Amino acid sequence: MRKTCFIILIMLLLMPIAKAQNPSKGGVSPLFAPKFKAELPSEVNETSGLFFHNGRLWTHNDSGGKPMLYGIDTVNFEIVQRITIANASNKDWEDVCTDGEMVFVGDMGNNKGNRKDLTIYTFPLSAIPAEGDATINADAILFSFGDQTDFNKRKVHDFDCEAMFATKDGLYLLSKGWETGTTRLYRLPKTPGKHVAEVVNGFDSQGLVTGADYDLSTNTLVVIGYVKSFWKPFVYLIFNFDEDGTQLPHRRFEMPSLLGCQTEGICFFGNGKCYVSAETSKAFSARFVEMDFRKWMEKTRKSL
Repeated sequence: MRKTCFIILIMLLLMPIAKAQNPSKGGVSPLFAPKFKAELPSEVNETSGLFFHNGRLWTHNDSGGKPMLYGIDTVNFEIVQRITIANASNKDWEDVCTDGEMVFVGDMGNNKGNRKDLTIYTFPLSAIPAEGDATINADAILFSFGDQTDFNKRKVHDFDCEAMFATKDGLYLLSKGWETGTTRLYRLPKTPGKHVAEVVNGFDSQGLVTGADYDLSTNTLVVIGYVKSFWKPFVYLIFNFDEDGTQLPHRRFEMPSLLGCQTEGICFFGNGKCYVSAETSKAFSARFVEMDFRKWMEKTRKSL
């Protein structure tokens, strides 16, 4: 009986890998084992977004947390700075990103599908001091999804959003497909005001997308999420990012060693290296792990 259960578990773990074996998607890597770096301080055990700046990891808590960004050093992994956004509230902060000039904080969690106050707070990256805490004011990008017409409360829908990234030309959102297991790519202007997020692309993510980051120097997008029910994390590396591209997911990484880990935020911090933050789950404490995709990035670029 135990042997049978073990075989079934292995089959379930490998099913998404077999399904993803599609040449048009750039193939699938071998199973990938991230490197554990540190547990998160208890003050940010509900980490939800992540970006890298001034040698520090910047994160925030999700719904109900303080309207605050926390700067964490990468030696002792302790909080060394706190940036409060004075004119903001944290209804459901889900991701944070930067384009190198501005910071964008997404208050866009929409678990019940009925929010009409979706907001992205934005302020200059230069407002974050090199050292010490600070309180700043931010402008607001108010938005709605252009393809949403039903605002009734419901548990299963595709209008939740937990992943955001910025390029030189625009701000992008990736939906969390509770209903379909796919993700849609939306585009927004980076200017404050009221806007409509329009669908420009999407792909079969085979799971729930929870975070993203874009590397301007290599035009590479990284997307993280997990498979619903199994809580099995995955990562996509998308090379030569083009919002109109027909082959968005170039390589998918499976991470069964993190089975049960609720991965939330991801950011580049070097040429092909990423940090990932995970909030507290039943199986794991809140933590940082490190992923090194350099050899895969080089290998895939040569095959494109």
